[in-house]
Amino acid sequence: MNGLVRALKNVINPIIVFNRICSLFLQNYDSFSFHRFGKGTVISRPVIRISGKKYIDIGEACAIGKNARIEAVCKYNDKYYTPSIVIGSNVCINQNFHCTCASSIIIGKGTSITANCGVFDIIHPYTDIELNPRIADIEAIPVTIGENCLIGMNSVLLPGTTLGDHCVVGANSTLSSRYPSYTVVVGSPARIVKRYCFETKEWRRTDSAGNFID
Repeated sequence: MNGLVRALKNVINPIIVFNRICSLFLQNYDSFSFHRFGKGTVISRPVIRISGKKYIDIGEACAIGKNARIEAVCKYNDKYYTPSIVIGSNVCINQNFHCTCASSIIIGKGTSITANCGVFDIIHPYTDIELNPRIADIEAIPVTIGENCLIGMNSVLLPGTTLGDHCVVGANSTLSSRYPSYTVVVGSPARIVKRYCFETKEWRRTDSAGNFID
């Protein structure tokens, strides 16, 4: 029995060492291939796709979960773009994150994005109804997510979204407008339902414009 255990260790230990070496190699490769790749940042494998790395800036101590698809689009339909994806320090992004950028996407430091979320700054305008919209030219409108926000599962942030600091987005929400800091937004389309009141030091219900109603 002891001989079998030793034999298994002789097989398994080299595999563990090899996996660690591969992990270190990938982390070192990431640190050079991105525009910036902060110290302590980890992108879990496997990834679906990360393209245009030289346009992607990731801060320190970030965690990006498995199956990420992050695309900085610099050319589409013979048109050129200058994308910029900036992910602040201490950002946590869970699995199955999808992000496509041809203009600017900023995710503020300390923000958490839960599973199955998407952030996009491009649209395919359906101006020529004879053309398949999937291959139509794109338009890009910047997206900004503030600091220390929480984005609920299965939420989508569309072009033109501006989310302030310390916001909470409910699960399954669709955002496409401007939302001030210290608000709770939910729904599809998303609307403001609560805002933090600094006078009473509590979260209070609001109308869709953010005015207190209680």
